[in-house]
Amino acid sequence: MRLNPPTSGFASGAVLISAAAWGLYWIPLRYLEATGVDGAWAVALVNAPAALLLAVAAAWRWESYRAMTGSVLAIGLFTGAGFALYALGLVYSSVVRATLLFYLTPAWATLIGIVWLGEKATWRRWAAIAGGLAGLVLLVARGGGTVPLNIGDLFAFLSGVFWAVGAALIMRSGGVPVAGMGMVQFTVTTGIALLLGGLVDGFAVPVSAVLLAALPTSVAVALFGMLPAVCILFWAQKFLFPGRVGLLMMSEVLVAVFTASLLLPDERLGLLEWGGAILIVGACFLEIAPARSGSVRETE
Repeated sequence: MRLNPPTSGFASGAVLISAAAWGLYWIPLRYLEATGVDGAWAVALVNAPAALLLAVAAAWRWESYRAMTGSVLAIGLFTGAGFALYALGLVYSSVVRATLLFYLTPAWATLIGIVWLGEKATWRRWAAIAGGLAGLVLLVARGGGTVPLNIGDLFAFLSGVFWAVGAALIMRSGGVPVAGMGMVQFTVTTGIALLLGGLVDGFAVPVSAVLLAALPTSVAVALFGMLPAVCILFWAQKFLFPGRVGLLMMSEVLVAVFTASLLLPDERLGLLEWGGAILIVGACFLEIAPARSGSVRETE
């Protein structure tokens, strides 16, 4: 049975909620790191279980995937690279800086949408981008910019570019199954995280006892946290332009910044930074407000 496309408000709300769950991603990564699992291995451990589960689902429907293999691989490659780079940014940089650098995504995504997807960006979109980026500037101004940039900041910056391309591919490809996209994304995320982490820190493997002790936590995070959040986001991105998705995903900024401010003493925010957070919230509401009714166009 073919379901009708969702309303714009419903799809947008799904992005808002799933992205907010991503704002907690740093917590299991830092927890696993504290237990002795190297940062890149922590990223791999919370992505590999989801890849294995989705591989089973994809194998069950392999015949229906054959004609879409190219699209599945391309989407998974770009979104997986984006997600791996973002996760490594959280590992090698501060939570706040990594999250904010990733959220230059709306600017890249809107430009890609205009050039590649024929999107007509309205004044609301440009105003939302301006407001969101202004909020990011206020947030990143913490500490007077005295902390030098590092490899984690570079990873976080590049992650937004890769994710924006992947989001455009999802909308352009239309009916690519979520399970296939997710399987490739989680697999690519695992592989790239281990490769880049190895290049930065060396290719040492944690002792088996440490890995086994970390498995229950990592499997729980993968299957009950990352898997539903990513699948919901992939589903919604079939119906929304990537620039809009990028803005709505700024809900992750608020969750990440708020939780990091509460739980990490060196990342607590001041009045200026909270002003930036308010601007980001305003950008999200400005973007979602015009789409209260009506369904989104269904892709091919």
